[in-house]
Amino acid sequence: MPEQPRPAVAKAPTGLIPSLVGIRGYLSLVVVAVHLAPFAVAMVPVTASFFLPVWHHGYVALDLFFVLSGFVISSGYARTFARWPGRATFGKFLWARLSRFYPVHLAVLAAMVTAVLVSRAVGREIPHGGNLTWDLFRQLTLTSGWGGAHSLTWNGPVWSLSAEWACYLVLPVLLPLVQRLRSTAACVVGYLVACAIPLVVYSIIGFDDGTITYGMPLPRAFGAFLAGAALYQLTTVSDRVPAWLGRATGPLAVVAFVAIVVAATLGHSTLFALPLVGLVVPALAQRRGLLDHALSTRTSMIGGEYSVALFLVHVPWILAASLLINPRTFPGPVLGTLGIVLLVLGAFVLAWLAYVLVERPAQKWMRRLVRRAPGAPAKPVEERVESAVEQAPAGARPGDGR
Repeated sequence: MPEQPRPAVAKAPTGLIPSLVGIRGYLSLVVVAVHLAPFAVAMVPVTASFFLPVWHHGYVALDLFFVLSGFVISSGYARTFARWPGRATFGKFLWARLSRFYPVHLAVLAAMVTAVLVSRAVGREIPHGGNLTWDLFRQLTLTSGWGGAHSLTWNGPVWSLSAEWACYLVLPVLLPLVQRLRSTAACVVGYLVACAIPLVVYSIIGFDDGTITYGMPLPRAFGAFLAGAALYQLTTVSDRVPAWLGRATGPLAVVAFVAIVVAATLGHSTLFALPLVGLVVPALAQRRGLLDHALSTRTSMIGGEYSVALFLVHVPWILAASLLINPRTFPGPVLGTLGIVLLVLGAFVLAWLAYVLVERPAQKWMRRLVRRAPGAPAKPVEERVESAVEQAPAGARPGDGR
């Protein structure tokens, strides 16, 4: 019999995808808006029509963060974790991931502990201080987002980084399983099953904020992270579906937003919109259309670079600043609006300082301590982002030749 031609292997996205960096900044802004909402509504009640929906339903931005992380980590480390890489390589991978956020986390936590100790010494209490034993230990060990907590303490948003850290710890098991999906249909089914993990779990135990945030957040993180990994695997076995998604990136983003609105209007958790929302990631990876262009500009990428710092500093800042910036000290709609602006600007300034003074120098120092893991990207994505941001003219897309 004549030999049958082998099916063409799809060319998966490789290298830096600017829009997947740029979108991080906008997602972090949604997270800031979620945590700012109760303060904004108290100071300027007329803003409730905007901030209340964001407060109650904007958390889906974190789920898209998890999908994005699963996609990007899979694209960078698919070869490294195709089989067990060895303890040394795995350790280098974990060290590289820690360098991205742990220095800023540690600096913010140290500042909070200092503030709590000083405030207690003068007979005052800072909100969400937490205790100096178990709560602090869980923050230091990145286990605060592994479930079993009764409330958010210290730097509350760290729960999501902690949950993502748990995904990294089992990556040598997860990626080989995902890479067994070797057809378009298998990848699509794998993606839908991954999206269903949090839906099934929380349909049984409840979708309340406490459960999905600190009571039992791991199903949420693992489900979305696996969904992102399955989407990347789809780009390696097929170019037809990803190409179609790339051509429809803008309409797809609109449909995803509508799905969030519909779920919220019907009283359902916005997690039900995740199967549609997550598709925005592989669509952007095709680097086509106006949305990709907007997210690939130097301004957007700078926002993406500062996203981790903003994510880690904004809640401690808002809680501390609210002692001085509140409805009593900033009464009325005019002063109240000024207070909201000051809260936002303060978060931005602190994020910039944390990035410049802590994140970037500490990350470079940590990189120099270990050699690159075999099979890992030749240049860490953070370095590629920094180069692209520095070289791209304002308003231009990195790599577009302008």
